Amino acid sequence: MNIDILDLVERADLDEALYPGKRVVKKYAVHGDHKSHCAVFDWQTGEKLHIEIKAGLSGKTLDPKELRQYPVSFQAPTYLDIVFVDSDTTEEEDQDESARGKSGGSGGRKMKAFKKAMDGNIPASGEIQKFVVMGKELAKEAFVTAFENLKMQLGQAKIMAMDLMKGVADVIKRATPGGGLEAKGDETIKYKYDSERTAPMFGGLTP
Repeated sequence: MNIDILDLVERADLDEALYPGKRVVKKYAVHGDHKSHCAVFDWQTGEKLHIEIKAGLSGKTLDPKELRQYPVSFQAPTYLDIVFVDSDTTEEEDQDESARGKSGGSGGRKMKAFKKAMDGNIPASGEIQKFVVMGKELAKEAFVTAFENLKMQLGQAKIMAMDLMKGVADVIKRATPGGGLEAKGDETIKYKYDSERTAPMFGGLTP
């Protein structure tokens, strides 16, 4: 799945520029004990961007004893890995886009993101290599839906990990238990999103 990285950066509204080796933490301070969390943007190498939702505001992996005090949705890993791809867009294609009047609207958002992102020379395009939500590894068929859900939440006051699964069903490849446990054997499962039934399990984050 090819994605627009500049659009992702704009939606996240990061305060710092990203570049190889850089790690930026976007904080989501939520009222109440053990509900604050963060999104960690870790440009580990020149080829991959790792984005992870973590409990707490430091961006560090919490000790299991402390992690257990947070809602269940933050106790199992939620992250995605994006590998950068070269953009083949030519100058003529850019001019054609402008001629068709596509420089406004979403183009304005992308230009804002471009100015911030190019400080770190972030490639414009990428592909999702791996997507895990609350310990459940998604199949490629779920990438589009889950990614759009993530983009929407990155710009909000908080991230509700369970809501990343809206519209996702029967596309889970592998489930990993929380609490630091490892998956055993073939953990392939089916998943059905039901916000009303599951919201109380996740600290009441869903309004």
